[in-house]
Amino acid sequence: MTDSTLATLEARLIRLEDARAVEQLKYHYAAHCDNSYDAEGIASLFTDDGRWIVDGEGGSNTGHDQIVAHFTQLPQKISWAQHYIINPQVDIADDGRQATGTFRLLCLCTIASTDGADSDKDAVILTVDYTDRFVKRDGRWYFQELRGTTHQVSNWDQGWVKQPFRD
Repeated sequence: MTDSTLATLEARLIRLEDARAVEQLKYHYAAHCDNSYDAEGIASLFTDDGRWIVDGEGGSNTGHDQIVAHFTQLPQKISWAQHYIINPQVDIADDGRQATGTFRLLCLCTIASTDGADSDKDAVILTVDYTDRFVKRDGRWYFQELRGTTHQVSNWDQGWVKQPFRD
């Protein structure tokens, strides 16, 4: 093999490894969410000025302190969740230090009831499309921005046809 061929193969391997690392970062995020919303674990996946923006049941938070504060209180509202991240599409920038990714979320969760009763909880299914931006620093990938667009949030017993969004 020529030096040129080896360099090309090495560059391709690095891009594949980077794309896989970005996917793994997203899966680690989901695992922290499914671990009672481990606030410190989630924040550790973001740059210091990283942004977490999700409409619907979410919110908007910038920086570790806001992200930790949000996820510290979230289990009071969402007491259990299973995040299924699907359809990963990752694009590594030519500089190898930035990336974008789109993912879909199917989430089963237990959310405090909307009818006002403190002890009532609803089984909920929700779907979200993510469009995320990532940066690589010191050989490690981080979220620069996680942005989610909610498609539906429905009580399990109602489904998305009868109840596309909870009140």
